Amino acid sequence: MSLKIKKKRYPKNSAGALMTDRVPVTVFDASILDIERYLKRKKSELESINYIYVVDKADTLKGAVSIKEVFRQGKNKKIADFIEGKLITVSPYSDGERAANLALKHNIKSVPVVNKEGKFLGVVLSDTILEIAYHAAYEDLSRLAGVENASLETNFSALSTIKSFKNRLPWLVLGMLGGFAMSKTIDYFEGTLAQNIILASFIPLIVYMAAAVQTQIGFFIVRDLAFNPKIKFFVYSWRQLKVVTLLGIGISALVFLLAYLFYQDLVVVTALSIAIFLTILSSIFTGVFIPWIFHRLKFDPASASGPIATILQDLISIIIYLLVAKSLL
Repeated sequence: MSLKIKKKRYPKNSAGALMTDRVPVTVFDASILDIERYLKRKKSELESINYIYVVDKADTLKGAVSIKEVFRQGKNKKIADFIEGKLITVSPYSDGERAANLALKHNIKSVPVVNKEGKFLGVVLSDTILEIAYHAAYEDLSRLAGVENASLETNFSALSTIKSFKNRLPWLVLGMLGGFAMSKTIDYFEGTLAQNIILASFIPLIVYMAAAVQTQIGFFIVRDLAFNPKIKFFVYSWRQLKVVTLLGIGISALVFLLAYLFYQDLVVVTALSIAIFLTILSSIFTGVFIPWIFHRLKFDPASASGPIATILQDLISIIIYLLVAKSLL
C-alpha cells in the first residue's frame, strides 16, 4: 500500500514544495485489518496519520477517511464502504497560503495535493498550515501598520536604527502628504467653518466612521481574495454596497438623534448626518476598489488596506463633509 512518487522541484512556497508524501495511502479493497497492519509496519516512516488516503491502481485520489473513523469499524470491513469522496484539494503549483486558507475555512487538518490528472502527490500537513497562517497574519498586520519589510525572525530590538528608519519613513511621509492635502482642503472651506464653528468639532467623527467601515471592508476583501482569487468582482461589490448602505443609514440616523439631542441645530445636524452617510458609502471605493486594483495589478491587496487606503479615505471624507456643509449652510 505504499505510494511511489517521483520527486520534483516545485516553486518556493507552493503546495508542492511544502507537501509531504509520508502519509498513509491505501486502495479500495483494503480492510481495516490490512490498514492496522500497514500502520504498525510503517509507523516510524509516517509524518502524520490524521487521514488515510485512498487511491486507485493509477494512484488517482478517490477519497480519504479520518483515523478515528477507521478504528470505529469492524476488522473485516472494507475502507471503500465509508470513505469521504468529496475532498478539498490543491494543485502542487498552488500558493501555500491558498492551501492554508482552504484548510482553515473547511476545518480540515491537512490538504491533499493532486496533479491535473488527479494523481495523489502528497499532503500539506497541519503544522505547515499553521505556520503559513501565522506568517500570513503577521505580514498582513505589518502592512496594516505600514511596516512591510519586518520579518518574523527579527524583533524590533534586533533591527538596526537605519533599517527601522527606512521601513517606517515612506508610510509616514505618505501620511504627512495626506495631512497637508487635508489641511489645504480645510483652508479652502475656512469661510464655512468660520460661520459654523461647531462643524470643526465633528471632523474627527466623520473621519473615524468612514475609516472604520473602510477597514472592515478591506479586511473582508483581502481575506476573500486569499480564499478565492477569482471572485466575481461586480457581484461581490454589489453585496458589499448593500451592507454598507444599511450601515450608513443606521449610523447616520443614530448620529442625527444624538447630535440633535446635544446641539439642537437642525441644519447642522442634517448636514452632519448626510455627510456621515455619504462618507460611509464612499468607503466602498477605498475598501473594495483599491484592494481589487492592487490584486489585478499583481500586487498584494493587503498593501492597499493599510496606509494608502486610509489616507485616501480620510481625504475623501473631509471633502464630502465640507462640501455638504457648504451647500446646506
